[in-house]
Amino acid sequence: MRAVVRFLALAASLLGLAAADAAAQSTSEGWNPFKWLEPAPPRTRPLPPADRANLERAPRPEGRGRPVESSDLPPVMAPDRSGLPLDLWRGLEMADVERLLATLDLPPRSPALHDLWRRMLLSSASPPGGAPSPDHFAALRLEALYRSGLLGDMGDVMGDVPGSEAGPLARVGLARKDIGLGAREAGCRAIKSPAAPGETLRGRLRGEAQLLTGYCAAVAGDAAAAGLAANLAREEGVLDGLALRVLDGLSMGAKPHPALPARLSLLDFRFLELTGPVNEGQALERAEPALLVALAGVPTSDHRMRTAAAEAALRVNAMTPAAVADVYRRQPEPSGRATPNEAGEPVLRRARLFRAVETTQAPDLRARLLRALLEDARRSGIHMQTARMLAPVVGQLWPSPETGMLAEPAIEIALAGGEYEQARRWAETTASLQHWLALIDLVDPGGVVRGRAPGLASVEELAARGRLSGDVLHRLATVLDALDIDVPMGLWEAAGRTPQPASGYLPETGVLADLAQSAQRKDTGRTVLVALRALGPNGTEGANILALGDTVRALKRAGLERDARRLALEALFALWPRTPGT
Repeated sequence: MRAVVRFLALAASLLGLAAADAAAQSTSEGWNPFKWLEPAPPRTRPLPPADRANLERAPRPEGRGRPVESSDLPPVMAPDRSGLPLDLWRGLEMADVERLLATLDLPPRSPALHDLWRRMLLSSASPPGGAPSPDHFAALRLEALYRSGLLGDMGDVMGDVPGSEAGPLARVGLARKDIGLGAREAGCRAIKSPAAPGETLRGRLRGEAQLLTGYCAAVAGDAAAAGLAANLAREEGVLDGLALRVLDGLSMGAKPHPALPARLSLLDFRFLELTGPVNEGQALERAEPALLVALAGVPTSDHRMRTAAAEAALRVNAMTPAAVADVYRRQPEPSGRATPNEAGEPVLRRARLFRAVETTQAPDLRARLLRALLEDARRSGIHMQTARMLAPVVGQLWPSPETGMLAEPAIEIALAGGEYEQARRWAETTASLQHWLALIDLVDPGGVVRGRAPGLASVEELAARGRLSGDVLHRLATVLDALDIDVPMGLWEAAGRTPQPASGYLPETGVLADLAQSAQRKDTGRTVLVALRALGPNGTEGANILALGDTVRALKRAGLERDARRLALEALFALWPRTPGT
């Protein structure tokens, strides 16, 4: 029945692909944050009608005689650590990439897909064709990193090219980043350089360059120039926003106090600072990812604000677990001995629990602290990220009678950190933890032999005893099938006795068909971009199981098996049964 339901859903998705593509074409005519210039003309002209007819009548080779397709050959990998092919953007023109990017909710909420997204943006793979200017693709990648809050990675896009020598498009993105992070001199120097980017820009980015020029004029105390820049930005189509209201007020010698927008950008925050002190707590409630990262890095005595900003950035994967751990460590020493039920603000409690875990040596107390912190993080939506943060804490521990109480949290942490052999050592210490071997086999390619995962035997026993919820059963069967791992009959039967979940995000008609076709062609870049759209704005926890299974399957077929397995683990991680009392 599952196969029939999935076939019907995919058939409907395939029939709607053309309509979805047409809709994407029409929406791309509106405001697109990844489109600055007019699209370049096609690189080749269409075939004349006579030649097209001859081509269509030509015999098509089949069977053994067919030519070898490029997708049949092992890919040539990019000369970097991304693990992605050199022809990452095969099959896509620049306009296609911009159109796909404009449909995404950034940053990706799935830690697994976010890591893949970041590697794709930083890869040295050959750029897509059809770029209107040499630095167009670099500027697009800078925009994507900025919207994802990955400000620290933006310099890597340019390699050894200094910001002052970057092309005009890229220079605006770098100047916005520098000003946003408080490096005013560097940002304003790029905007005011002799080869000022405003001379060669058009559209929205030219308007943004004018806003940055106005900001630099206001910082220098030139009210007239700030007002002029505001007017020029309006002429370029910049809507009446917070930055314009600030520049207008300053140009008239006033100190405006504009209302905060629903979503506050990092650049908006810097313009607000020109009018006086800003309530960082109010800004935090509306902050976009880039602003969250900046607030987390501000030297301040308000430890709660800084920690809350870091955790909010961690929740959307804009900060790494290691960076948030550094913020936790800057908390003042707690008064008294930390306990798993330490009272106080939840944000500060997690930071104090983390510090206590690092300093506590007694295995029983450390185990209780770890469990308390992991459970608190699960309720707060940062479970996987917090488990990765704790990896260095348990990395040097070894199973023994004295450390037995640490086994289950150690398995969670090792799994999240990619230390699969370490997780396996802990899981094999006692019979009550054998069901964790199924998750280890799922994510570790070495754990599956001829399509079978030995660790699933323990999970089958749990299912027979009713220890697995319907959601876990259906998710497990879905991801196993997507990874081409045999699903034990007991799990199929247990899943069949519960209704299949119908909730969760399911993309519009045509997306899943596009995803399957892109993966079949091994068009890696398109597969990743469509996968981000298919999984939806809330990651694996908020996705419909049909979209989840198709996303895992597509990544595997496109040659991204490591990422497919990590996504499958993520889909089950928070729901996996723990032993009683944990």
